[in-house]
Amino acid sequence: MEDRLEKLLALPVLAKLGILAGILLLVAGGYYYLYYSDMMDEKARTTADITRLAEEKKSYEKRKKEYLAYRNEVNQLIEEQKDLLRALPKKDDIEQFIESVNAQVEVAGLSRVASVREAAVPEEMYLRIPIKMSLLGSYHQINRFFKNVGELKRIVTVANLELKQAEGKDVAPGTLKADFIAMTFQFVDKGAPGAAGAGNPQAGGQR
Repeated sequence: MEDRLEKLLALPVLAKLGILAGILLLVAGGYYYLYYSDMMDEKARTTADITRLAEEKKSYEKRKKEYLAYRNEVNQLIEEQKDLLRALPKKDDIEQFIESVNAQVEVAGLSRVASVREAAVPEEMYLRIPIKMSLLGSYHQINRFFKNVGELKRIVTVANLELKQAEGKDVAPGTLKADFIAMTFQFVDKGAPGAAGAGNPQAGGQR
């Protein structure tokens, strides 16, 4: 060992510097291999994870956008269905409808002579429910009544309208009598239980 050390000390300065440089390179190579290369591998894995997470976030945002659009579309369809069912209900809530019409009679200031529900007429997907009515009032009152009825959410049509001068000793001059049929409709769900007998409701009595 001492001989080697003496030989090393006896070497020229340039040789000593070369040996020192070799040792430094060896140490640097070991450092790179043991630490820096691991750090670079970790950096590469981190970069890959960041890229993967970014792609997952992008995919999530896309799915979220599609879900929100789908949910909005479903909610819109539900609201449209509610509006349609208000206009063309599935239930035979004709009593409520008659109450709505009678309310418009009062609003318009008319006198009701008769209101009779007649037998429903089955069609392909719905029932026609006619209500034969007779009202007394001025032309403007009758016109206002029809306008108000036309603004009801439930579908209503007026058929067989006849206007004539009202008669009677208690009738004010210029009073008209309006005879007509207020036709409303009920949706028939062919697949619903009991739908087969939905087309034969009994006619109602005078209201």
